[in-house]
Amino acid sequence: MPGTTPRGYDYPLYAETQDFPAAIQELAEDIDADMDALYDGNTAARNEPTAIVAQSFNVALPTATDVTTTFDTELYDNAAMDNLGVSPQVFTITSTGLYLVSATINTDVDTGSVAMFVGSVAGVVPDIATVTKGGGLPFTDLNTVALTRCAAAETIRIIVRQNSGALRNIISSRLSVTKVAP
Repeated sequence: MPGTTPRGYDYPLYAETQDFPAAIQELAEDIDADMDALYDGNTAARNEPTAIVAQSFNVALPTATDVTTTFDTELYDNAAMDNLGVSPQVFTITSTGLYLVSATINTDVDTGSVAMFVGSVAGVVPDIATVTKGGGLPFTDLNTVALTRCAAAETIRIIVRQNSGALRNIISSRLSVTKVAP
């Protein structure tokens, strides 16, 4: 009976009758099958629905008002999840599954207290992630990354709210959605 490596490759034990050409051929076939499976898995992962959009213009951010970010630049979309010409504020999920959602906003000046809400308009998980920054903290951007289960046809957006008492601007924002599991 041959020995087996942790990856499932068979090899002859010392006490067995040796047939070197057959053992080398079996090893080569096992490695080839293993590499094919790894390649197929990597290809499938790269082909999962993914989209990244960005905003490259200023969006007014009045105080004490919810503002839904608007995107104008598609950086990548292999699953038709964004349609900037029709609905530049949302992604539409095309395949039910577990998604990695990443969102970033940058404001023009320190806005005091600010909150960024990443969520579904009317879907399975209405609140994917909420990030807040207290007043007096000297930075102008918020970032979040979350894993969430999404259903097909669900839409995802970013909403921002600040309470500095003055008009501010969102100078850039970015939303990325990638399916990572069924």
